Amino acid sequence: MATLAATTRSLFLGTSRRVNIGRHTFQKACFSTNNETKDTKGIGAKLWDKYSFSGQSRRIEMGERLFRAAQQRASNPTWYSSGMMGREFRPRHAVLTMHLWFLHRRLVTDKVDPSFCLMIQEELFDILWHDTKVRIRAEGCAELTINKHLKDVQQYTFQHLTHYDHCFTELMDKPKERYETLGGLVWRHLLLQDEEAPDDLIKRLAHYIEYQHNNICLDLPDEYFHEGRIAWGDMPDFSGVKDNTGKLLEDIPEHPDDVLPTGWLKAMADNGDSYYWKPETMHSQWERPV
Repeated sequence: MATLAATTRSLFLGTSRRVNIGRHTFQKACFSTNNETKDTKGIGAKLWDKYSFSGQSRRIEMGERLFRAAQQRASNPTWYSSGMMGREFRPRHAVLTMHLWFLHRRLVTDKVDPSFCLMIQEELFDILWHDTKVRIRAEGCAELTINKHLKDVQQYTFQHLTHYDHCFTELMDKPKERYETLGGLVWRHLLLQDEEAPDDLIKRLAHYIEYQHNNICLDLPDEYFHEGRIAWGDMPDFSGVKDNTGKLLEDIPEHPDDVLPTGWLKAMADNGDSYYWKPETMHSQWERPV
Protein backbone atom coordinates (compact mmCIF):
# COMPACT_ATOMS: atom_id res chain seq x y z
CA MET A 1 0.00 0.00 0.00
CA ALA A 2 1.35 3.41 -0.91
CA THR A 3 2.32 5.61 2.02
CA LEU A 4 0.75 9.01 2.62
CA ALA A 5 4.08 10.59 1.70
CA ALA A 6 4.02 8.88 -1.70
CA THR A 7 0.36 9.75 -2.29
CA THR A 8 0.67 13.40 -1.30
CA ARG A 9 3.95 13.68 -3.20
CA SER A 10 2.37 12.58 -6.48
CA LEU A 11 -0.74 14.67 -5.86
CA PHE A 12 1.31 17.73 -5.01
CA LEU A 13 3.58 17.44 -8.02
CA GLY A 14 0.52 17.14 -10.23
CA THR A 15 -1.08 20.17 -8.57
CA SER A 16 2.04 22.29 -8.86
CA ARG A 17 1.95 21.89 -12.63
CA ARG A 18 -1.57 23.34 -12.63
CA VAL A 19 -0.74 26.30 -10.38
CA ASN A 20 1.06 29.20 -12.03
CA ILE A 21 4.04 29.84 -9.79
CA GLY A 22 6.02 33.01 -9.29
CA ARG A 23 6.30 36.38 -7.64
CA HIS A 24 4.01 38.16 -10.12
CA THR A 25 1.31 35.51 -9.70
CA PHE A 26 1.44 35.70 -5.92
CA GLN A 27 1.32 39.50 -5.86
CA LYS A 28 -1.58 39.49 -8.33
CA ALA A 29 -3.44 37.06 -6.09
CA CYS A 30 -2.86 39.35 -3.11
CA PHE A 31 -4.41 42.32 -4.87
CA SER A 32 -7.35 40.36 -6.29
CA THR A 33 -8.14 38.88 -2.89
CA ASN A 34 -8.21 42.33 -1.36
CA ASN A 35 -10.52 43.59 -4.07
CA GLU A 36 -13.11 41.00 -3.10
CA THR A 37 -13.61 42.93 0.15
CA LYS A 38 -15.63 46.11 -0.16
CA ASP A 39 -13.48 49.10 0.80
CA THR A 40 -15.48 52.12 1.95
CA LYS A 41 -12.50 54.32 2.83
CA GLY A 42 -12.25 57.52 0.78
CA ILE A 43 -9.27 58.50 -1.37
CA GLY A 44 -8.23 61.22 1.09
CA ALA A 45 -8.06 58.78 3.99
CA LYS A 46 -6.09 56.31 1.87
CA LEU A 47 -3.56 59.00 0.91
CA TRP A 48 -3.25 59.98 4.57
CA ASP A 49 -2.53 56.36 5.53
CA LYS A 50 0.08 56.08 2.80
CA TYR A 51 1.95 59.39 2.99
CA SER A 52 1.37 60.97 6.40
CA PHE A 53 3.98 60.54 9.13
CA SER A 54 1.43 58.98 11.49
CA GLY A 55 0.19 56.61 8.80
CA GLN A 56 3.70 55.51 7.89
CA SER A 57 4.65 55.08 11.56
CA ARG A 58 1.58 52.99 12.25
CA ARG A 59 2.20 50.87 9.17
CA ILE A 60 5.84 50.23 10.05
CA GLU A 61 5.01 49.41 13.67
CA MET A 62 2.28 46.98 12.65
CA GLY A 63 4.53 45.29 10.08
CA GLU A 64 7.29 44.90 12.68
CA ARG A 65 4.89 43.47 15.25
CA LEU A 66 3.52 40.90 12.83
CA PHE A 67 6.95 39.91 11.59
CA ARG A 68 8.34 39.53 15.11
CA ALA A 69 5.34 37.38 16.05
CA ALA A 70 6.03 35.03 13.13
CA GLN A 71 9.77 35.09 13.80
CA GLN A 72 9.32 34.24 17.47
CA ARG A 73 7.01 31.32 16.66
CA ALA A 74 9.35 30.02 13.96
CA SER A 75 12.33 30.12 16.34
CA ASN A 76 10.70 27.70 18.80
CA PRO A 77 13.29 24.91 19.26
CA THR A 78 10.57 22.24 19.08
CA TRP A 79 10.45 22.60 15.28
CA TYR A 80 14.12 21.62 15.00
CA SER A 81 14.10 18.78 17.50
CA SER A 82 11.00 16.59 17.83
CA GLY A 83 9.51 18.37 14.79
CA MET A 84 12.38 16.94 12.71
CA MET A 85 13.03 20.12 10.72
CA GLY A 86 16.62 20.75 9.71
CA ARG A 87 18.48 23.56 11.45
CA GLU A 88 19.90 24.89 8.18
CA PHE A 89 18.84 28.07 6.39
CA ARG A 90 16.26 26.51 4.04
CA PRO A 91 14.04 24.65 6.57
CA ARG A 92 14.21 27.54 9.04
CA HIS A 93 13.12 29.92 6.30
CA ALA A 94 10.28 27.56 5.38
CA VAL A 95 8.93 27.53 8.96
CA LEU A 96 9.08 31.33 9.04
CA THR A 97 7.36 31.52 5.65
CA MET A 98 4.55 29.27 6.86
CA HIS A 99 3.76 31.56 9.79
CA LEU A 100 4.04 34.69 7.66
CA TRP A 101 1.49 33.20 5.29
CA PHE A 102 -1.10 32.95 8.07
CA LEU A 103 -0.63 36.67 8.73
CA HIS A 104 -0.62 37.50 5.02
CA ARG A 105 -3.87 35.60 4.60
CA ARG A 106 -5.50 37.50 7.44
CA LEU A 107 -4.34 40.81 5.95
CA VAL A 108 -5.69 40.15 2.46
CA THR A 109 -9.07 39.01 3.78
CA ASP A 110 -9.46 41.85 6.29
CA LYS A 111 -12.88 43.51 6.32
CA VAL A 112 -12.15 46.30 8.81
CA ASP A 113 -9.58 48.33 6.84
CA PRO A 114 -8.58 46.40 3.69
CA SER A 115 -6.64 49.21 1.99
CA PHE A 116 -4.46 49.83 5.05
CA CYS A 117 -3.95 46.09 5.53
CA LEU A 118 -2.63 45.90 1.97
CA MET A 119 -0.05 48.55 2.90
CA ILE A 120 0.87 46.57 6.01
CA GLN A 121 1.31 43.47 3.89
CA GLU A 122 3.77 45.32 1.65
CA GLU A 123 5.63 46.48 4.76
CA LEU A 124 5.65 42.94 6.13
CA PHE A 125 7.34 41.57 3.02
CA ASP A 126 9.84 44.44 2.92
CA ILE A 127 10.84 43.46 6.46
CA LEU A 128 11.05 39.80 5.43
CA TRP A 129 13.42 40.51 2.53
CA HIS A 130 15.64 42.72 4.67
CA ASP A 131 15.77 40.00 7.33
CA THR A 132 16.46 37.39 4.65
CA LYS A 133 19.44 39.36 3.32
CA VAL A 134 20.85 39.56 6.84
CA ARG A 135 20.45 35.80 7.32
CA ILE A 136 22.08 35.11 3.95
CA ARG A 137 24.97 37.34 4.97
CA ALA A 138 25.26 35.41 8.23
CA GLU A 139 25.74 32.21 6.20
CA GLY A 140 29.06 33.63 5.04
CA CYS A 141 28.10 34.39 1.43
CA ALA A 142 30.23 36.92 -0.44
CA GLU A 143 28.66 40.36 -0.38
CA LEU A 144 28.55 40.58 -4.19
CA THR A 145 26.39 37.44 -4.33
CA ILE A 146 23.85 38.48 -1.65
CA ASN A 147 21.27 39.85 -4.10
CA LYS A 148 21.56 36.77 -6.33
CA HIS A 149 20.92 34.49 -3.37
CA LEU A 150 18.05 36.72 -2.28
CA LYS A 151 16.36 36.29 -5.67
CA ASP A 152 16.68 32.52 -5.33
CA VAL A 153 15.11 32.63 -1.87
CA GLN A 154 12.32 34.91 -3.10
CA GLN A 155 11.53 32.45 -5.88
CA TYR A 156 10.96 29.46 -3.64
CA THR A 157 9.31 31.64 -0.97
CA PHE A 158 6.67 32.81 -3.46
CA GLN A 159 6.17 29.21 -4.60
CA HIS A 160 5.61 28.20 -1.00
CA LEU A 161 3.13 31.03 -0.36
CA THR A 162 1.27 30.44 -3.62
CA HIS A 163 0.75 26.78 -2.75
CA TYR A 164 -0.85 27.74 0.57
CA ASP A 165 -3.09 30.20 -1.26
CA HIS A 166 -4.13 27.46 -3.68
CA CYS A 167 -5.11 25.16 -0.81
CA PHE A 168 -7.26 27.76 0.93
CA THR A 169 -8.89 29.28 -2.14
CA GLU A 170 -9.32 26.70 -4.90
CA LEU A 171 -9.71 23.81 -2.44
CA MET A 172 -11.57 25.59 0.36
CA ASP A 173 -14.73 23.58 -0.30
CA LYS A 174 -12.85 20.32 -0.84
CA PRO A 175 -11.50 19.41 2.62
CA LYS A 176 -10.23 15.94 1.72
CA GLU A 177 -8.34 17.13 -1.37
CA ARG A 178 -7.06 20.16 0.56
CA TYR A 179 -5.72 17.97 3.35
CA GLU A 180 -3.94 15.67 0.89
CA THR A 181 -2.50 18.65 -0.97
CA LEU A 182 -1.33 20.17 2.30
CA GLY A 183 0.49 16.93 2.99
CA GLY A 184 2.37 17.30 -0.28
CA LEU A 185 3.09 20.93 0.52
CA VAL A 186 4.53 19.93 3.90
CA TRP A 187 6.65 17.24 2.27
CA ARG A 188 8.04 19.61 -0.35
CA HIS A 189 8.54 22.88 1.50
CA LEU A 190 8.98 21.97 5.17
CA LEU A 191 10.55 18.52 4.92
CA LEU A 192 12.43 19.36 1.69
CA GLN A 193 11.22 16.28 -0.21
CA ASP A 194 12.70 13.83 2.27
CA GLU A 195 11.81 10.38 0.91
CA GLU A 196 11.90 8.94 4.44
CA ALA A 197 9.61 11.56 5.98
CA PRO A 198 7.16 9.78 8.31
CA ASP A 199 3.49 9.88 7.28
CA ASP A 200 2.69 10.49 10.94
CA LEU A 201 4.75 13.70 10.97
CA ILE A 202 3.25 14.91 7.66
CA LYS A 203 -0.29 14.43 9.03
CA ARG A 204 0.48 16.36 12.21
CA LEU A 205 1.96 19.27 10.28
CA ALA A 206 -0.99 19.34 7.87
CA HIS A 207 -3.37 19.43 10.85
CA TYR A 208 -1.34 22.29 12.33
CA ILE A 209 -1.69 24.33 9.14
CA GLU A 210 -5.46 23.76 9.13
CA TYR A 211 -5.67 24.72 12.80
CA GLN A 212 -3.55 27.84 12.44
CA HIS A 213 -5.47 29.02 9.38
CA ASN A 214 -8.70 28.89 11.37
CA ASN A 215 -7.05 30.35 14.46
CA ILE A 216 -5.49 33.39 12.75
CA CYS A 217 -7.84 34.01 9.84
CA LEU A 218 -11.20 33.19 11.42
CA ASP A 219 -11.00 33.18 15.21
CA LEU A 220 -8.51 35.90 16.21
CA PRO A 221 -10.54 39.02 17.17
CA ASP A 222 -10.12 42.06 14.90
CA GLU A 223 -9.05 44.31 17.76
CA TYR A 224 -6.25 41.90 18.71
CA PHE A 225 -5.02 41.51 15.16
CA HIS A 226 -5.04 45.25 14.42
CA GLU A 227 -2.87 45.80 17.48
CA GLY A 228 -0.43 43.13 16.33
CA ARG A 229 -1.31 40.80 19.20
CA ILE A 230 -0.99 37.31 17.74
CA ALA A 231 -2.05 34.32 19.83
CA TRP A 232 -0.59 31.28 18.07
CA GLY A 233 -1.93 28.75 20.52
CA ASP A 234 -0.24 25.44 21.21
CA MET A 235 2.68 24.03 19.28
CA PRO A 236 2.04 20.76 17.41
CA ASP A 237 2.34 17.63 19.52
CA PHE A 238 5.29 15.72 18.08
CA SER A 239 5.46 13.13 20.86
CA GLY A 240 5.29 9.48 19.84
CA VAL A 241 5.88 10.00 16.10
CA LYS A 242 6.20 6.68 14.26
CA ASP A 243 8.09 5.92 11.07
CA ASN A 244 6.40 4.40 8.02
CA THR A 245 6.90 0.87 9.37
CA GLY A 246 5.09 1.70 12.61
CA LYS A 247 8.23 1.91 14.71
CA LEU A 248 8.30 4.58 17.42
CA LEU A 249 10.99 7.12 16.63
CA GLU A 250 13.45 8.25 19.27
CA ASP A 251 13.05 11.71 20.70
CA ILE A 252 15.42 14.30 19.25
CA PRO A 253 16.78 16.62 21.96
CA GLU A 254 16.66 20.37 21.49
CA HIS A 255 19.94 21.81 20.26
CA PRO A 256 21.61 23.94 22.95
CA ASP A 257 22.05 26.84 20.50
CA ASP A 258 18.27 26.98 19.97
CA VAL A 259 17.38 27.24 23.66
CA LEU A 260 17.40 30.64 25.39
CA PRO A 261 16.26 31.78 28.83
CA THR A 262 12.59 32.69 29.07
CA GLY A 263 11.77 36.02 27.40
CA TRP A 264 14.98 36.26 25.36
CA LEU A 265 15.14 36.25 21.57
CA LYS A 266 17.99 35.93 19.11
CA ALA A 267 18.29 38.53 16.35
CA MET A 268 20.84 39.62 13.77
CA ALA A 269 22.46 42.94 13.01
CA ASP A 270 22.71 44.07 9.39
CA ASN A 271 26.23 42.67 9.12
CA GLY A 272 24.97 39.19 10.06
CA ASP A 273 26.29 39.16 13.64
CA SER A 274 23.95 37.70 16.25
CA TYR A 275 22.72 39.59 19.29
CA TYR A 276 20.11 38.93 21.94
CA TRP A 277 17.25 41.03 23.18
CA LYS A 278 14.41 40.89 25.67
CA PRO A 279 11.25 42.54 24.29
CA GLU A 280 9.72 42.97 27.74
CA THR A 281 12.53 45.28 28.88
CA MET A 282 13.88 46.26 25.42
CA HIS A 283 17.35 45.28 26.66
CA SER A 284 19.80 44.00 24.03
CA GLN A 285 23.30 42.57 24.28
CA TRP A 286 25.90 40.82 22.17
CA GLU A 287 26.64 38.14 24.78
CA ARG A 288 24.42 35.08 24.93
CA PRO A 289 22.20 35.30 28.06
CA VAL A 290 22.56 32.57 30.67
